[in-house]
Amino acid sequence: MSSLLCVGVILYVFTSNGTFSSRKCEQAGENICQDLLYNEKQRLTLLDSEALTLCVIVRIYGPQVSYLPVLALGFLHAGFDNVRIYVINTHRSTDSRLLFQTIDLINKIVLRTNYITFLDLGKPLDDDYGYTLTDHALNYLYNQYKRSPSMCHYLIVTNGDNLYSQYLGNKTLPHMRAKKDIIAWDFVSRYHRPYLIQAQEEQLQKPYRIFDDGTAKCVAVSLQRGGVDLGAAAYRLAFLYEHKLRFSFSNGTYNVESDGYFMDKASLLTNMSAIVRQTLFIHQ
Repeated sequence: MSSLLCVGVILYVFTSNGTFSSRKCEQAGENICQDLLYNEKQRLTLLDSEALTLCVIVRIYGPQVSYLPVLALGFLHAGFDNVRIYVINTHRSTDSRLLFQTIDLINKIVLRTNYITFLDLGKPLDDDYGYTLTDHALNYLYNQYKRSPSMCHYLIVTNGDNLYSQYLGNKTLPHMRAKKDIIAWDFVSRYHRPYLIQAQEEQLQKPYRIFDDGTAKCVAVSLQRGGVDLGAAAYRLAFLYEHKLRFSFSNGTYNVESDGYFMDKASLLTNMSAIVRQTLFIHQ
């Protein structure tokens, strides 16, 4: 009876699209039928599940333009369902013509017209560390989200010379599908961190010496100022939109720690966060 039921279900599922014949099913054993049913169920589940879109705001200035293809193509191969990259120019010294040519080249390489887009949101200022235009870009995405929430599910804000691991999607997508509000990961920092300097080995007979100036250190991320870099976290856009989070301080100003302040504000608003203890980001 169970064999007949299996045959009947598979015939219903497969003959409708011409991918399976009744004769093949009759020749298959019950275990094979069960495997086929399971595989088809998994396929339909994947088709029904919503593909996640990662949006990336890339802050760029002058010398970072030549890094942009590496950053952008890195996200293409990082394992995400879909990626949209938005570029803002944060410094007046940037060669706009070169930047636009680079963006066009990247879109041609990936065979998409809108994989990476330049956002013209005003002139860069001299004393705000690029955060005025970063907040303008956030407002742009908030407005996009209000009209079409599926255009962007998660957001990373980063600088144009940063680099990401090809495993970024593999390590973060499960937490995105679980709808975590904040997902942060360990990173390599370019800043001097003397407390991480490794001491020389006590044994003087070692055939080597250790050279460590405290830079390019792997940092265990934490959800607070000083423990996270701008590009070491992804935020659920619905969460950011709900609280209208921005990088500015309450008085509308910015400083070099505005990225840490952003994390301070965000992490206090949710208990739905995840920390990934893998090094997935290099801060240049």
